[in-house]
Amino acid sequence: MDRRAFLRTMRILESRYPMKDWTTGMTAFEILVSTVLSQSTTATNERRGLEGLRSRVRKITPERLADTPEEEIARAIWHAGLARQKAPRIRAIAREILDHWDGEVERILMLPTERARAELMALRGVGPKTADVVLAMAGGHPTFPIDTHIARIARRWNLSRRRDYESVRAALERWTRPDKRKAWHLAIIAHGRTLCKARNPRCSECPVRKDCDWYRQSQRRRGRATTMPNKRLSGKSE
Repeated sequence: MDRRAFLRTMRILESRYPMKDWTTGMTAFEILVSTVLSQSTTATNERRGLEGLRSRVRKITPERLADTPEEEIARAIWHAGLARQKAPRIRAIAREILDHWDGEVERILMLPTERARAELMALRGVGPKTADVVLAMAGGHPTFPIDTHIARIARRWNLSRRRDYESVRAALERWTRPDKRKAWHLAIIAHGRTLCKARNPRCSECPVRKDCDWYRQSQRRRGRATTMPNKRLSGKSE
C-alpha cells in the first residue's frame, strides 16, 4: 500500500467508524491503570477488571491504590488476567506517582512528548504501547499507539518492512497528520475487531479491500489454486 492508498483507506475507515473515545470521564491516572490492565487481554476483560478495582477501592487514585495490599488488588482485577503480575505493577505505579509526581499523572503529560514518554516508561510495567496510549488518550500528544489489531493490519497493508513496535509506530506517524492520529488509531482498532480479524477476516464485507495488499495477494493465490492444468485426452478412464 502506498501513501495515496493509505490516505484513501483511512478516510473511508474514519467515516465508517466514528470516533468512540473510551476515556471519556476518566482521569489520567485511571487511563494509565486501565491501559496496564489491558495488557495481554481483551477490551471486555480489561473493563471488567477496572470495574472490579473501582468496586474495591471506590475511587481509583494513587493514594487509594498505594494503600491497598497487592492481594486485594489482584482479587479485584482477576477478570483482566495475569492479576498476580499486574497487581504489584499497579501498586508500584501508584506509589511512584505519589512519590515523584505529587500524585498527578497530569504533571508528566505536561512535558514535551518524548520526555513525557520516557518518564512514563520509567514506571514499573509501563512499556512503549502503554506509554503511547496514555500520551494520546489522556494527554492529547500526537503519538500513534500500536496494539495487536493495528500491528496485524499494518502487516497486511505492508506499511513497514520491519515488524517491531517502534518501526510500525514510526511508519504510521510518518503517514498520518498529528491531528488525525487519535481518530485513525481508534478507527483501525475498530476495523480489526469488526472485519479484519486475525482468524477468518471478513474480506467480502471490507470497504477498503481493493487497496489491501494482503487481500490482493490472497485473491491471486486463490486464483492460482482454482486454475486446473489442461490435460490431453487419453481415451482411458480415470
